[in-house]
Amino acid sequence: MEQGLLALLKQYEEAARRRVEELRAELAALNERIAAAEGELSDLVVTQATLARVLCERDADGAEFELVSARDADPDDLPGSLPPVVRVATGEVPAEGDWPVLALLASANTPLRAKEICEVTEEAADHRHVETLRMRLKRMVRREWLAEPSRGLFALADGVRAPDRP
Repeated sequence: MEQGLLALLKQYEEAARRRVEELRAELAALNERIAAAEGELSDLVVTQATLARVLCERDADGAEFELVSARDADPDDLPGSLPPVVRVATGEVPAEGDWPVLALLASANTPLRAKEICEVTEEAADHRHVETLRMRLKRMVRREWLAEPSRGLFALADGVRAPDRP
């Protein structure tokens, strides 16, 4: 009976192992799809920004345009949906969901804590929202959009700045 039980447990273990491998393969495929979609989104945002700049230059003779630096402006007042920051070396654009946080940090003169950012960008600054935001900020640090100059303080990473606006 013990041998039968051990054999049954071995079968369950092998089935669980196969399922883990299948899930890892699915996750890898999803990560590839996400990376491709993020690349496409980044290309579209850069194209839109370039097109907006070209159209503004073309139409500048007949209309007045107010040039606003992202560091001096409220992100909601910026024209169109241009990113608040870009990677200087590559022109890479961050994920659109991170724009409000990056715009706030681009306009800040000093590194900010997650709670301070949450109070400005979120409706609620309760512990759950602050911790969720802190995880997002840590992810942006890993992706090199942000730096954490000292524990719990976040600022734009070196090489990340507000783009030139049309």
